[in-house]
Amino acid sequence: MGRWDVSLTRLCDKYFSWGNNMMWILVGSVGSVLQGADMNPGDIDVYVRDQQDVLRFAEILDEFSLQARSPMEYSDHWLSSKAEPIFTQTFPSGFTWTKGRWNVENFKIEVVHISNSAGIPDSKDGDGIWEGGHYIWELSKPVKFKQYVVQTVPLEIQLESNLRRKRQERVDAIIDALKKHGYDKELISKALSTRNLPYFQEVIGE
Repeated sequence: MGRWDVSLTRLCDKYFSWGNNMMWILVGSVGSVLQGADMNPGDIDVYVRDQQDVLRFAEILDEFSLQARSPMEYSDHWLSSKAEPIFTQTFPSGFTWTKGRWNVENFKIEVVHISNSAGIPDSKDGDGIWEGGHYIWELSKPVKFKQYVVQTVPLEIQLESNLRRKRQERVDAIIDALKKHGYDKELISKALSTRNLPYFQEVIGE
């Protein structure tokens, strides 16, 4: 497996030299690591605000696309090709996303737009903020990566999503980073649901 930082460097090199002005944000483990969390990323997850920008990223990353259509259908092993750079998938719940996926320097990059969240809770006042929801765009956090500045989902919001998914290892890593580097008290009170906020306050010692 390649290194995520090498893959992200290639992505940034291509994007910023392309001259596009898209709204995109790093989510998941790479976004966490860039904010000081101790994790071992398995891929790079990018969300775009506008659906058409998945296809624009496909143009930017075209050199990494397969020549022939991927035989893997739409599994986790599917990769973008010149014949099929992106696809849209709707699940029984109604959840719908459009995505492209490339192997860049032996490390996967996935670019996603979510057009229907199928009712996943996303609220500043009780239900908690979802890292794939619409609040992430106004609350994104700029982080320095080499000579670039990239937008990430704040750890406070990522914490809520990982608590929901019961990913305790990531929860612990995020809380350790928040303890070490500090956190936004106003944001944490909005990002965490009324169910999860007491847990954080107890762990953090408030």
